[in-house]
Amino acid sequence: MKIIKNGTIILIIGVIGLIAVIGVLLYLQYTYEQPARSYTPEEIAEIKPDPININTASLEELSTLPGLTEKQAQSIIEYREENGDFGSAEDILKVKGIGEKTYRRFAFFITTK
Repeated sequence: MKIIKNGTIILIIGVIGLIAVIGVLLYLQYTYEQPARSYTPEEIAEIKPDPININTASLEELSTLPGLTEKQAQSIIEYREENGDFGSAEDILKVKGIGEKTYRRFAFFITTK
């Protein structure tokens, strides 16, 4: 039997490691290049819940809006009680503590009708 020298063993391990790294990189490239799935209008309607009416919603309903804290939901109710109904969804920006960034998180989930 011939004894394999240390340099040969290191070379074999290096080649196996290199093959493994190339395989992982090719797999990652394949998974990231998959096209995004497009949805039909019917599928979107099924996924999206009915919008919440900010003129009639309770504290619990408002608290379910993405990005809205319970304190902000309470501010909406207090503003509504002091100033009357919101004329448009954008009017919610008049509520103290509701900024443009927060509004953008839940804009598609609210209505005034």
